[in-house]
Amino acid sequence: MTPTMRPSRYVTSTQLQQLRSDLSERDWALLRFLSRHCYATTKQLRRQFFTGHATPSAATRATVRVLDRLLQQRLVTRLERKIGGHTRGSASYIWHLDAAGERLTRRDGGPRRRFIDPSLPFLEHCLQITETAVVLGELTQNSDLRLTKLEIETEAWRSFLTRHGTATILKPDLYARLSGADYDDHWYIEVDLGTESVVPVLRDKCTAYAAYRATGRAQAEHGVFPRVLWIVPTQRRADRLTATIHAEQNLPDRLFTVITPQQLPATIADPESASATELREEES
Repeated sequence: MTPTMRPSRYVTSTQLQQLRSDLSERDWALLRFLSRHCYATTKQLRRQFFTGHATPSAATRATVRVLDRLLQQRLVTRLERKIGGHTRGSASYIWHLDAAGERLTRRDGGPRRRFIDPSLPFLEHCLQITETAVVLGELTQNSDLRLTKLEIETEAWRSFLTRHGTATILKPDLYARLSGADYDDHWYIEVDLGTESVVPVLRDKCTAYAAYRATGRAQAEHGVFPRVLWIVPTQRRADRLTATIHAEQNLPDRLFTVITPQQLPATIADPESASATELREEES
């Protein structure tokens, strides 16, 4: 998901160098987060980077102060549309990098990214991916779990040849590795907003995972084939996708977990739900 940037006042190289030296460690982390995720709400940024405050209100005020400063420095900007209904001010905005922030976070030799206002379906999907990543981070704050690897969209994509010799690309929304004291859970995560048909679209995506599993490439990379986690908007849709998977003889039931967003914390926190060990034993 690569958005495009609206025109902004130009920041000179001298100004950019001064900004680079003035940024705090948290500023850098926030900019890199937006570079990877493209879009995030004020609330998501608060939960990700402002966790040490006494109350959510204090954390929100601190978040808004930082974002307003970065906005004045032309490092971040915000969409004209807002979220949250009655929420006022910067607490209700959706944020992304401005031109100076994009220049600071761009990889050496990487292409320049340009930003325009996204379509609503694109934005909603992007924000839900961001939300999933934030929740995964929150699960590690007060537990023995650690989020030891997180790949977002193109970082997690893998090209491969099917058994019929057809070139294709596996396109998870996220890949996550969470580590406990004596185990690792690996997940390919698909964030579904209910806008595509279960059959054939979601079923065919499941078939692509089964085809990639048959190549053995993921097992060589991770030591086990990651569990595929579908996050769908309603329990009704979860039940339908689960039934579709069960009806397909070429789709291993235990490879897929289908949940709603509300079930994500419990699913990730319970090592037995991931069953990485079970899958490893099955493959051996």
